Amino acid sequence: MSELSRREMLQATAAALSLPLVKLPVATGQAPKKFFTPAEFAVVDELSDMIIPTDEKSVGARAAGVAAYIDARLAESFEHEPPEQWRTGLKAVEDLSHELNGKAFMESTPEQRLAVLTRMAAGESDPKTPAEKFFREIKGATVHAYYTSKVGIHDDQGYKGNVYQTGEYAGFDAT
Repeated sequence: MSELSRREMLQATAAALSLPLVKLPVATGQAPKKFFTPAEFAVVDELSDMIIPTDEKSVGARAAGVAAYIDARLAESFEHEPPEQWRTGLKAVEDLSHELNGKAFMESTPEQRLAVLTRMAAGESDPKTPAEKFFREIKGATVHAYYTSKVGIHDDQGYKGNVYQTGEYAGFDAT
C-alpha cells in the first residue's frame, strides 16, 4: 500500500475543492440536454427565468444556468417518479397555455406566458390542479438551483466565504 505525500494530499484536496467551481453550461443552445427534450428545456428555462428574472440586483435564473442544473439532476435521478412528474407538469403547463391562450406556452406572447404563470401560482398555498402542483415543484427547484449557483450565492447574496468578521455581530439575534 502506497502512502500519499503531503504534496499529493494537498493536490488531491485542491482538486476536490475546485469541483463545485466548475461552471454548468447555460441555456444558450450549447449545452446538451440530458433529460428534457429541447422544447421541454425551453419551457423550463423560460419559467425559471420568469420566477427569478433579471433585475437590478440579479442576472436571473437563465444566466445562473438553472434549467441546465434541473436537467442534469433529473437525468441523474435513480427514481423513475420525479422525472416523470416533471414531464406531467410540463404537459399541464402546455394544457393551461392552450386553455388560456389557444397556443403552446413558448408560442405565446410574454404577457400570455405571465398569465399562465400567474394562474399556476394562484393555488400555491393549496394546489389543486396539475399546473398548480407543478408550480410548487418548479419554483422550489428554481430557487434551489439559483441559490446554489455562483450567481445566486456570490453575486446576489454577496457571500464572501468564511472570512473573519470584524465589528458588531451581524447575524440573527432572536432577542
